[in-house]
Amino acid sequence: MFGGRINYMENNIDTNTENKNEELHEEGMVHLILSHSYTTFLLAVVIGLILDIVIPINILHGNVYGYVGAVMIILGSLIIYWAQSTSSTTKKEMEVEKTTRNFAAGPYKYTRNPTHVGLTIMTLGLGFLINSISLIVFVIIASFITKDIFLRKEEALLEKKYGQPYTDYKKKVRIWI
Repeated sequence: MFGGRINYMENNIDTNTENKNEELHEEGMVHLILSHSYTTFLLAVVIGLILDIVIPINILHGNVYGYVGAVMIILGSLIIYWAQSTSSTTKKEMEVEKTTRNFAAGPYKYTRNPTHVGLTIMTLGLGFLINSISLIVFVIIASFITKDIFLRKEEALLEKKYGQPYTDYKKKVRIWI
């Protein structure tokens, strides 16, 4: 009499545990992919700085480039902050209200990857601030690598996790600006 009930409960617990483990694995994979893309930007900055030391190319003359760079760093930082706080808020709302995730909130209305847009703007601003053409070139290369490799992998995982709502969101909002 109780054996069937216990087996059902054990199977249900096993299924719930497997689902939780899969969600944690997917979440971990998304974070791993993002860390690789951020590392790509870091390497672009390091390579650009080293190349700039070895072969200095100073074509950005004048203080205006420094001011533009400083504004870009601030703007990029604000975009990243806005994206992170929006993501955190929508995730909490989803958990509390037990609704589907609102993907098109905050900066995510304009781009599916505002953190990467902010990071690109911020690192380009660093290149302008320190007058480093090499850094600017390598950041542009890093942004294309990130967009074409890492963001595509991240989106495939998100599509698998969220299904049709994420697919619909992808149709409405561009991957980049």
